[in-house]
Amino acid sequence: MYLLIDIGNTNTQIAVARGKKIVKRYFIHTSKENISQRSLKRLLGEKVSGIDKVVIVSVVPAFLKILKNTIKVILPKAEIKVVGKDIKVPIKNRYKDPKQVGQDRLVTAHAAAVKFGKPIVSIDFGTAVTFDFVNKKGEYEGGLIFPGLRIALNSLEHEAALLPKIDIRPTKTLIGKDTQTSMNNGVLHGYAGVCDEIIEKFRKKYGPKVKVVATGGDAKLVAKYSKHVNKVTPDLIFTGLKLLT
Repeated sequence: MYLLIDIGNTNTQIAVARGKKIVKRYFIHTSKENISQRSLKRLLGEKVSGIDKVVIVSVVPAFLKILKNTIKVILPKAEIKVVGKDIKVPIKNRYKDPKQVGQDRLVTAHAAAVKFGKPIVSIDFGTAVTFDFVNKKGEYEGGLIFPGLRIALNSLEHEAALLPKIDIRPTKTLIGKDTQTSMNNGVLHGYAGVCDEIIEKFRKKYGPKVKVVATGGDAKLVAKYSKHVNKVTPDLIFTGLKLLT
């Protein structure tokens, strides 16, 4: 069995995979402090004994070091590989400085191209919203990065004295009839509209056959209000990590 780990800025996703199938998923908070060996072992439960390979992709170096050291203790016989260091994503990177691209973006883009074909745009709705484009030759061209939904809401809450803290919820309306709903709908319809406009720009520049796939924590939520974001694959990062094993 494989332990697949995606260390993000806010949360760390963990999956246990047997063959091509994910048998268990976990989420933990990405911390810069210690992580309990006992807690991680308890989280994985009986799956621990069957794990012989670990693949990690990370954008938080400090937590990568902490988590890797903990895994070495609870899985002493497992082979641990880090994407970008021990494993290279098999995709040509056309960034001006290839080292600037987050390895998670490359993994997701590669998975999108392999699973759905190319040219393709993969959109990851996480702490940030990232668009990553793989051209018809299978090359990673680059993309766009802008603040995620939660960051946008947090900015409103902190910078505007009279605006409240809210949780994002699905809505059946366009116009909000109170402050909370107005904020909620503004974020949902606003991000859906931004994504649709960007996708249309991609298709105008690279052709109408450019595919789109979305992933990340807020992907399903935004997809409800978008006309172009209609294919959502929550486990795209794990698909990519599994391709690298």
